[in-house]
Amino acid sequence: MEVQEIKKFPRPRKLDSEPTASQHIKILDCNEPVSRVIFECWHCKQGLLSEVDVTASQYLEITCPNCSKTALRLMADKVLSTTAIPSPWQ
Repeated sequence: MEVQEIKKFPRPRKLDSEPTASQHIKILDCNEPVSRVIFECWHCKQGLLSEVDVTASQYLEITCPNCSKTALRLMADKVLSTTAIPSPWQ
């Protein structure tokens, strides 16, 4: 029985010039019990404004009212409201 060596080819390196996925986000009123978060949906880039209770923290997912997918994951106690707005970054 002859054993054959399987050659593995190296994965292509990611070029520095390739864009990296990122998400715009701005947090306002950080020192207050209710903070405002302005951000873009990860999927459809819809601008969103959410008010969140930050008196305690747990992982939350904010759903986009435009595409119904998870727009943002963050740590807060609860989401009080989410409103679609024009994106400040477009």
